[in-house]
Parts: sequence; structure tokens; C-alpha cells
Amino acid sequence: MIFQKSNQQEIPLSIRIRVQPIGEIAVQNGLLTTEQVVRVCNEQKSCPMVFGELAKQMGFLTAEQLEFLVKAKQEHDEVVDEALIQCC
Repeated sequence: MIFQKSNQQEIPLSIRIRVQPIGEIAVQNGLLTTEQVVRVCNEQKSCPMVFGELAKQMGFLTAEQLEFLVKAKQEHDEVVDEALIQCC
């Protein structure tokens, strides 16, 4: 599916991808490994906790690292929101 503006110009992929998971941000910033993300995701299947809190409980993240990740996700969402407003 290609998302387009009313004038038929394609919206860039970076804007179309609205959701960037905390785990992905953590890997990009070197705070978690891919294997740790998979372990947290597998644990989430039987535990109703959000990813970041569960990763902290499992000892993969500190409170400070989780706070950094939440802020980074919020900043990402704000940038995408602004881009969508300008494009659409």
C-alpha cells in the first residue's frame, strides 16, 4: 500500500512508519541487544507489562535508561506528527 497526498506525491517511508517500538530504539542506541528484545517480547506473552517496564524488571534496563528511551520515543512521535501535518 502506498500512502499519497491529495496531489499524488508519495509520502516518504520515514513518515509512513509512525510507530517505532521502544525495543528498536534501545537497540539503535546500544542499550539492548536484539536477543534481549526477543526475550522481553517472549516474556510479554505471559506477562501483561509494557515492554520497557518488563525489560527493567528483567534487569536489562535501568530506570534512567528507560526514561531516556521513553523521551526518545516521544521525540520521534513528535517529529513524525509534525511531518504528517506538513505533508497532509
